[in-house]
Parts: sequence; C-alpha cells; structure tokens
Amino acid sequence: MSLLQPSPASTTFRYRRTADFTALRLGRAILGYLAVIVAIITLAPFRFASAPVHGLTSLWNWQDLILNVVMFMPFGFVYQLTRPRGTPFRWPKVLLLGAVLSGAIEIAQLFAPTRYTSLLDLATNTTGTLLGAWAFNALAARVRGDAAVRLLALELPLMGLVYLLVPLCWLIGLGSEAEVRRLLVLGPSVMAGAILGTVHASFVRHEPGGGPRRFTPPPRGIPWWLVASTLGWSLVALVPGARGDLSVIVSGTLLTLASGFLRDIGTRRIVRAGGSRRLELPTLRMVLPIFAAYLALSALWPLTDATPVWHGALALTLPGVPLSQPLVYRALEQVAAFTLVGYMGAEYHGREDTNGGTGVLRLAFWSGVAAVLLQAARGFHESHGASLSLLVLTQIAGVFGQWVYILQRAHVQALVKRRALLERLRQATSMQRAAA
Repeated sequence: MSLLQPSPASTTFRYRRTADFTALRLGRAILGYLAVIVAIITLAPFRFASAPVHGLTSLWNWQDLILNVVMFMPFGFVYQLTRPRGTPFRWPKVLLLGAVLSGAIEIAQLFAPTRYTSLLDLATNTTGTLLGAWAFNALAARVRGDAAVRLLALELPLMGLVYLLVPLCWLIGLGSEAEVRRLLVLGPSVMAGAILGTVHASFVRHEPGGGPRRFTPPPRGIPWWLVASTLGWSLVALVPGARGDLSVIVSGTLLTLASGFLRDIGTRRIVRAGGSRRLELPTLRMVLPIFAAYLALSALWPLTDATPVWHGALALTLPGVPLSQPLVYRALEQVAAFTLVGYMGAEYHGREDTNGGTGVLRLAFWSGVAAVLLQAARGFHESHGASLSLLVLTQIAGVFGQWVYILQRAHVQALVKRRALLERLRQATSMQRAAA
C-alpha cells in the first residue's frame, strides 16, 4: 500500500468519527430546543424581581409530579440516542444533565413571584432524565451494532417529525384553558402514528444493505416495535398535552395506534406490489392536510370570535391585554408549529436541493408567506389580533426547523457512508480468508 494512500482502518475511523460528530451536533440542537421550550414553559410570563421573592416550598400534587418526570424523559433519551458510538454509558453524566437543567430553572423561579422553587421538582425532573436514558438503553440492549440506530430511525429524517411533535403537544395542553381546545392534540397524534407506521413497514421490517431492500413477509404475532413506539410517544406527548384529561389521553393514544397500524398495512401493500421504497414524500402529503387544519384551528381558536374589523400590534398581545401564561403558551405553540413547518418543507424538498443556500432561501420565503397569511387571518380575531413579534418569531422558528433537518440529513449521509465502508471491509476480509 502506498504511503500516500489512507489505510482502510484510518478511513473507517474517519467515517466513524464523522458520524459521531454529526450525531453530537444533531443531539445538541434537539436538546437545546427542548431546553428552551421547557424553560419558557416553567418561567412564563417572565416577571422577575431583582432579589429572591420566596424560599423553598413543600407543596406538591400528583399531576405536577407526573408531568415533571414525563417532560424531562426526552432529555435523557435524546442524550443517549446521539452519544458517540462505543462510548461507555455513565449514569453520573445523565444525572448531571438533568440536575443542571432543572437546577437552573428552579434557581430562576426564586426570582419569579408567580412561581415556586421546590427540591421535589429538582428530584422528579432529574428522575425523568434518568428514566429517558434508561428507556433508550433498554431498547438498545435488545439489538446489536447499528441495529439500535435503525430501530430508533436516526437514519430516516422523517422520524425527526415524531420528536418535534412532542413539545408541540405539551404547548397545546398548556395553552388550552378550555377543555375543548385540548382536543387539538388529536391531530399531532394521528400524524405521529402515521409516521411511525411508515417507519415500521418500510424501514424497521427490512435490513438495509448495499443494494435495494426486498420485501420480507411480516413475522406472525404483534408488531412490538410499532406498539412500543406509539405507546411511548403517547406517554411522553399526550400526558402533558392533555393536562391530565384521561379521555383525551385515551382517545389520542387509540388514534396514534390506529393510524400507525393502518399506515403500516398500507405501506406494506405498496411495497409488496413493487411500489417505490421512498415513502417519505407520500407520507408527508398525507399528514400535511392534518397539520394545516391543526395550524389554522390553533391560531384562530375560538372560531366564534371573528370580527369584521382588522387590528394588530407590534407586541404579542393587543394594547391593554396583559401577557398571561396561557397567552405565552399559545404564542410559543405557534412558534413550535412553525419549527415543524420548516422541517417538513426541508424534508419535502430535501432531495431536490442541490444548492443549500438557494434551498434555504426558498423555504424561508414560503414559510414566511404561511406566517404572513396566518397573522393576516388573526387580525380579524377579536381576542388575538395580528402580531408583528409573533410573525418574526415564527419565521425564525421555520428557519430553525430547516437547520435541524439539514443536521439530520448530514447525519444520515455520514451513517450511510460508514455502513457502506464497513460492509466493503467485511467483504474484503472474507475474500482474504477464503484465499488463504
């Protein structure tokens, strides 16, 4: 071998480290997004004093305890999901992650007159982070090597929508003072189930290889990956999103399961008939109308408050309307929704985008058009009115969603290169052994 030519071992190491780096960037982006969402949820409406206004409290209830655990589970799960491959698992790091995030929030709440600081909150939030990391390890322990990554669908950018739908459901519940509005979480539930069904039928059931994947008849029995993933998503997304309303939790869970199984059956029929294996775009086309209906309903709720007079403001609320917690949550819900708008738009055109800069500008333009139209419609709403601040925030969120997709796509490409190289090395090793 020439001294100027890299050895197979060095090339393998380079591709492996590249995949680890892209996973780290993606994990930091998602963890940062979740941290910002949780911080705003726990600190709204952002009225702070210059000195601590209260001490520790011992008051608690079961609903808050459960929510504290559930809403911090994604931190531990995503942290474990995106750690470099082969790195030994260390509980102290996960413990420190949950404690630092929760501790920063609890300290900030000392200066918020409408909030309370509790050591029990710190303990339950940290416990939630540990449970999320444990859930990942429990899943990964059942498979070997890259199979753990495949089952969690890091190689499928479409799966990123499932993760981004979780904080959106939280905000729907927090911004819904009336029980009827909580039903808006049913739309994201159907979307999540449809995506998980597509992933299960076209991805989990098949072993990716160097060539095209063939359809294999599904094994008899219950598709446990689909059941576990839909129930896990429902637990993390719908328990906070329904604000303890058992009927909404049960309805959302059943809809997630039903849409997942129906999409799984439909996708398997398409694959069995020799249809296209690239089912991301058909799935997006199916869920986009559901998401558009949700977006319009959430922005204009209640629909009975329409007025013929258009009005707007620079701030998040109309003049004379105080910035309350529900209004902050609803504004943040719109911001989270446009993160999905940016991500879905980038996913829809991701394979056509040969010029990254041009694609980003084009998607930002259409995201801006959607935001302008939505604010124009809100101008005829008596309670909301149009908001220039919300328009800017939603546009920033759309660009952020595109960036998350770009990170996801870069990680997918790094994983594909790593697996292809490892497969070639295995084949070369086998040939050498056969020749010997």
